[in-house]
Amino acid sequence: MHADVPKVLIWPNQDIFKHGILAGFPASFASVDSLNKFLLYCRSKGKNGWPNVCYAIWESYSSRYFEIEPKIASLYFESCRHTCIPLKETSSWDDKYFMASPELKAKMKEKVSVNATYLALYLYSQNVTLMQTQRFSLRSEEFPTDRRSKKKSIDVRFIETFISDIIKIVSDPETRTLPLDRQPLSLGSVRALSVMFTVYTENSIISLHEVLQRQTHATACAFNKLTQCFSTLQVRSWLLDRMHANPFNSKRCLFHGKAIYQKPSRPLRRSTEHLYNNENGSSNTLSRSRIMVNDHETPEQHRMLAMQYVSRQTTALSSDVVLNHRVSVSHCNDAFLYFLSSIRGCTVKQCTRTTLVTGPISSTLYMTGCVNMRVIAIARRVVMRNCHGCKMFLFTPTQPLLLAGCDDITIAPYNTYYSSLAGHIAHAGFSLSINKWNQPLTPTSSEVPALDDSRVWHLLSPSNFNLYQIPFQTDGTTNGLVHRLPPEYEAAVKRSRDRLTEWYNTVEKAELTDLQTNQLASTIQARFHDWLECMGYSKELESLAKYRERS
Repeated sequence: MHADVPKVLIWPNQDIFKHGILAGFPASFASVDSLNKFLLYCRSKGKNGWPNVCYAIWESYSSRYFEIEPKIASLYFESCRHTCIPLKETSSWDDKYFMASPELKAKMKEKVSVNATYLALYLYSQNVTLMQTQRFSLRSEEFPTDRRSKKKSIDVRFIETFISDIIKIVSDPETRTLPLDRQPLSLGSVRALSVMFTVYTENSIISLHEVLQRQTHATACAFNKLTQCFSTLQVRSWLLDRMHANPFNSKRCLFHGKAIYQKPSRPLRRSTEHLYNNENGSSNTLSRSRIMVNDHETPEQHRMLAMQYVSRQTTALSSDVVLNHRVSVSHCNDAFLYFLSSIRGCTVKQCTRTTLVTGPISSTLYMTGCVNMRVIAIARRVVMRNCHGCKMFLFTPTQPLLLAGCDDITIAPYNTYYSSLAGHIAHAGFSLSINKWNQPLTPTSSEVPALDDSRVWHLLSPSNFNLYQIPFQTDGTTNGLVHRLPPEYEAAVKRSRDRLTEWYNTVEKAELTDLQTNQLASTIQARFHDWLECMGYSKELESLAKYRERS
């Protein structure tokens, strides 16, 4: 490559390969041939099937030819829709759906659509889970087993091994029978292919079809201006030459990012200076803790905050730190974490006995290997894997996915607010019309033994439901929940408030003497401390007190 040509890096789209893979759900039907037949069927259905396929056609075809259950077909369709389509577009549809009559809702559900090629690519990408177990058999060739390939991430190995099949899915039907060195690849096919990749050049993220139309790269891929086509062979080689692991992942952020620091005048801002060194410059007991950002080296779309080994403390970060960031939290124990901002995505790994509170997450909340967590979040998608004993207080327009290894998950409606929440919801483009918090899906694949749903998850009893008070102030005017609670939970909150009011009235009418008042106060305080200790809230208050001291 000529010296003055900007370097181009390409890696698999993380929204698909990191958060969009539905491990445990059947995808054995997603071979190249079956997906190409599906696309031909879509083309034959006119405007209802091509270029966007409506749900009614997908449901009919998947049931008849792929032989998958309607709820699984709906899962794949909705997951593709919320993975490949911007949030504001789906939120607009959600608002219209919410306002429609029951008859119109049925018609809208049938007519909702996604790009047919995007759907085919999304389905094919599900086979990456089979590659992890070395049982992938869509092609006769074995995937690479040399040392260099083993060091690469699964998603990169998947792309490099099956790039020809991926291109075949997006290529025009009439060109698939031609020899590879003579196959043209239309600009429309490259545009569809863009959904699978993230392209980085000149310190910015751009679409694959945009970079390939630049003079130097168009020449390298034999672009013909008359036919608006590339050479399939050249495009494949061009992609493989530039395939790279995600350079803005959480691991790089942790080891090459910048530590964030607390400013004493603003308790919600950077709060980790004490974690690294004491006055003598030596490591203290929390020296393993890291809270890092990569703003200094990363394009806006991939800004990240990575947090690791935070233990027995409270950390609160607001929009001046994490707005529009991807958040990665790993190996945190007995911590209380607040991300009071609109964020792009949140990944939580191997955390135990930790409370996590977030503002609106515009893509996916992904949890894996977590135990006894309490999570309060608004998220476009919620995906959990190998999680145990977690309490989830959710607002989500999609069904939460409880993949393999989940058990004893308690689910309840989102139960908190903070002053700037409404502004963050508007900034993220979130719609509050549809909430499927209580409709989780669990695996039904024969390869993954299905647990009884009652063992995997259950709803929190309304009698145990309470609103969660966030102990921090932010700028804004939100002074209550931004959504309506389900009637049974709203009634439970009202009963709690009524009991408290009744207690105050009872004490006031009792006309106690000063001695009796002091005795009552002493008894209440002692029992309250016992209750805090029994419920585990005393640790939270102690952690919050230490946070206030540091601030």
